[in-house]
Amino acid sequence: MSAALVHRGPDGESTWLDGPVGLAHRRLAIRDLSDAGRQPMLDASERIVVTYNGEIYNDHELRSELERSFGVRFRSTCDTEILPYAYLAWGEAMFERLEGFFAIGLWDRQERRLILARDGIGIKPLYYSANGSRVLFASEIKGLTAGRDVAARIDPVALHTYLAAGHPGTQTTLYEDIKQLPPGTMIGFTERERTERRFWRPVRAPAIRDLDEAVVRLQSTIETVVKSQMVSDVPLAVLQSGGIDSSLISLTLGRLGLKPPLFTAGFTEKSHDETAVAQQIATAAGLSLNVIDGEAGEDAEAALRAVVYHFDGQCADTGALGFYHLAGAVRRHSTVVLSGDGGDEFFAGYETYAATMMAERARHVVPRGLAGLTGRLAYASVRGNEKRLPAAAQLARFALGLGEAGNSPHLQWRRLVPRFLAERIYDRAMADLASADPFAEYAEYYSEPHDNVLDRALIADQRFHLQSVLTKVDAMSMAHGLEVRVPILDRRVMDLAGSLDVSLLNPWPRGAPKYVLRKLAERLGMPGEAAWSRKRGFNVPIAQLMRRGGLRPICDRVLGREADVFAPFLKPEAIRLLWTAHREARSDNAFALWPILTLGVWLTGLAAPSPRRA
Repeated sequence: MSAALVHRGPDGESTWLDGPVGLAHRRLAIRDLSDAGRQPMLDASERIVVTYNGEIYNDHELRSELERSFGVRFRSTCDTEILPYAYLAWGEAMFERLEGFFAIGLWDRQERRLILARDGIGIKPLYYSANGSRVLFASEIKGLTAGRDVAARIDPVALHTYLAAGHPGTQTTLYEDIKQLPPGTMIGFTERERTERRFWRPVRAPAIRDLDEAVVRLQSTIETVVKSQMVSDVPLAVLQSGGIDSSLISLTLGRLGLKPPLFTAGFTEKSHDETAVAQQIATAAGLSLNVIDGEAGEDAEAALRAVVYHFDGQCADTGALGFYHLAGAVRRHSTVVLSGDGGDEFFAGYETYAATMMAERARHVVPRGLAGLTGRLAYASVRGNEKRLPAAAQLARFALGLGEAGNSPHLQWRRLVPRFLAERIYDRAMADLASADPFAEYAEYYSEPHDNVLDRALIADQRFHLQSVLTKVDAMSMAHGLEVRVPILDRRVMDLAGSLDVSLLNPWPRGAPKYVLRKLAERLGMPGEAAWSRKRGFNVPIAQLMRRGGLRPICDRVLGREADVFAPFLKPEAIRLLWTAHREARSDNAFALWPILTLGVWLTGLAAPSPRRA
């Protein structure tokens, strides 16, 4: 199990064994690089044993309280060491006190109890398999399947969600016997019972409606958070796109007098390239900018195989390929980076939020059947266009979402395999699922009792869609032994964002998305044109790569010659036809084919770690 995760912790390996209980840890040394920071770590009495991945930003405050109130004497400056003592002092209530991101495995030798816990938004992954009294857990699925105890049998219901959303949800995996620990949740296991408790989740409780107050409070909170996340004993950098979120981090660092280097990805395809805007931000912040070649080029196939390997076949975020390359390049210079992930979900940045509000008006006058037909016709009209998302594709997504039944049209607009395609390609093991809503978990969150549709969409995205983004960020960065910190997903920022009225987030049709963040960016010196521009992000042109670029050979193989591997879940001949239409530019099926391709690379055994070291 430990050997399967060597990429996550290249700086050392340790194990702890006590009869039938064993814990292992792969170390990525970031704070207190001495052997005193090695895990698994025990308290002085050796009652509590902890293995943990993440960062605790308020460890100094907790350390002082434990020393003052409980007489604890620490042996290291590592944040890990506070965890066993925090559990002895506060029990399960310790998790509410932790500011940071984490996946924790804690064994209480006295109570013979195993506790697993994951941070509130799910920045760090934690997978487990429980069968009777046997519990296995790991940061990646491959750690569980490395032996013969856990089989990777595909769950058709989870696969249905994966093909639509690009991930199987927040509680399940693609595999029947492996579960995810939901964000903000702890599970306790003893020989006799299992207990589960949620200790935090994002909420919407709007109370702040004044723009000036919101900007001032956001500036103060982000400064506090960014400063706390700069703690590191190894080189640290910032991932800078042309978007508001990463720009706020860079501008805040410049204001604080901190000077980490910035890194961005450059592309020859102008609809994907943001280097000019990134340079404007770097200049405004007084920081240096490094431009990484974001083109996969001849390495595209090897990179895809590595991406699928590190995802264990169960995430199809279309931005993964670009982020994998960027993370590998940045790792040559730094071990830790700050990233702007989470801004779209907490400050209403996606264009689909405006579409959601528009749909609330349109759905009462546009028949659902007509909307669905319009969507299918628009989908068929998109052929060889290599632009980021052409107008016809946007119309197709809007109309298809409007044509769906149920209360979650917002996520339908991001659906990778639309329902009419699912009905065409699903094989016998999934035939009954083709017309079923793949977003049942999302719909549960979307149905919360908020008067404003945007509040409901935000909550659902924060609790469901964000999981795809965070899976991508963790897997692609840790593939290179790179830690990514996300200031906007600090609990203090998330709580403040949840208190802002939607009129400050996305005042459609009178204002731009992430309105309050754009006003703050202007206040911090971001050039006006950049502050109000549209975000592109760290993506690569996958339609072009699949059709005539570096991914063409593996697409021909997996989606063509070896498509039989998809049976009995997907019809091989239907997949071949879908691929042929895309390859010949008769239709643009890139987004629908992407989760199928990544699944196929996994099923055919082509997934493999890259031989290149960062």
